[in-house]
Amino acid sequence: MHVGNLHPWQFARGGWLQVYQAPERAGQGSFTLTVSSLDEILPQAEKLGVDTSDRTSGPRVKTLMITDPDGNHVAIAEARDPQMAR
Repeated sequence: MHVGNLHPWQFARGGWLQVYQAPERAGQGSFTLTVSSLDEILPQAEKLGVDTSDRTSGPRVKTLMITDPDGNHVAIAEARDPQMAR
């Protein structure tokens, strides 16, 4: 499936890879890690000194966004919609 500049692939055994074009972010990386429980990850991240203040929550997904000192972005996401968590 191709949507605009987004190219997602779903792996047969689970998981996704999404590649997209964003010239304004050239030289910076980002990825999304999916977990079964974001609430279990938060205390561990805080204990390591990770800023956990950038969180969003909607009907389909809960997300923690982390930016490292080099400007790379890590999204840790929990699917709330059972259709997404298959």
